[in-house]
Amino acid sequence: MSEILCQICDVPAHGNHFGAITCRACSAFFRRSLIDKSGENFKCLRGNDSYIQHNRDKIKASPSPPQSISTLVGRPSYIIHCSPVANASKITIVDVTYLIDKANDCLDYGPALLNKKLKILDKMNIANEFLDSFEASEYSKMDQMTQIPVLDKNFFMHFWEVDFLKTAKWLSFLDGFEKIPRAIQIQILMATWHLRARIDRLSKTAKLRKQMKIGEADFMVSTNACLDLKTCKLDISWCSDYPNEQIQFFLEGSDDWVHNQVVDQMEELNPSETEIAFMTCQFCFHYAGKRLQGYILTEMEKYLDLISNDLHRYYQENGIKNYSERITRMMKINNWIQKVIWEKRWKTELAEKFDIFYFKFSHPEMFYDCC
Repeated sequence: MSEILCQICDVPAHGNHFGAITCRACSAFFRRSLIDKSGENFKCLRGNDSYIQHNRDKIKASPSPPQSISTLVGRPSYIIHCSPVANASKITIVDVTYLIDKANDCLDYGPALLNKKLKILDKMNIANEFLDSFEASEYSKMDQMTQIPVLDKNFFMHFWEVDFLKTAKWLSFLDGFEKIPRAIQIQILMATWHLRARIDRLSKTAKLRKQMKIGEADFMVSTNACLDLKTCKLDISWCSDYPNEQIQFFLEGSDDWVHNQVVDQMEELNPSETEIAFMTCQFCFHYAGKRLQGYILTEMEKYLDLISNDLHRYYQENGIKNYSERITRMMKINNWIQKVIWEKRWKTELAEKFDIFYFKFSHPEMFYDCC
């Protein structure tokens, strides 16, 4: 049986429209003519009215099917129009309540033997040193550096727990934090745990690269564990049916995740432990206050004032003059990381809209802006 052609442009027809057998494009064309009866707006600019609708139907007129959704609709490739059918039944809830219970224990037993005359930055510096020794990881052995070959479910679940609990312990060193209501403490913890971990990894990477103890392609993920950016694999089969190349857009690229520019800037700046403590506190407190607002914003601003005064005293006590440039460079690093986080938000929202990942968290606020 021969295929019926459009009576206007001779491509395969779609149906009977306005009394004629036409394709989709011609149907739409003449639907508009019902509004403008004059027909003056439908003259062929080339003077050949017989081809006024030539090859306008992209589906029927194309010699072969479009190679991709992007070709068909003219939209960027990162828009995924059809999610796998299996996703609807595979959505699971990852319950992280146990982490909050463990964090409560960390907050209950803060440091009791610290000299009360110590400044906040001194205490947070001690907290960082304590956490380096506190961290017990199957990936970290004190006598050698462990290379992580693949970022899979075990990797993420392990380091989410380690980073969350380390930050809970870190906050317990903060002057007056124990007086803040526990529910508010947990809110602050949920907002800052991944930020503290990010600064910690960046500073460790910069320090060891400067000392030439790791290569330029290595990135520290804990005290004695790193990954090679050139060889490390990413396995997301546990949380999505899409292959890596299709959802790479929704993930932070390696340059963003490890912030290589920041590592270079930190190497050049070579911050002291006290300066790293300031950068970590400033980054976390500023973010928590801006995100959570209200009472938390007020408390975070108090801490920001205190650590700024402590840093000023630190420079004076160590005879460091003209230190405004160092502060400017530290703030530039923090602001750059914050900018990357903010710019990533819309991608995360898009991934949620299209159900790219088939799991959700029992406490989603804990993973907001998480890398």
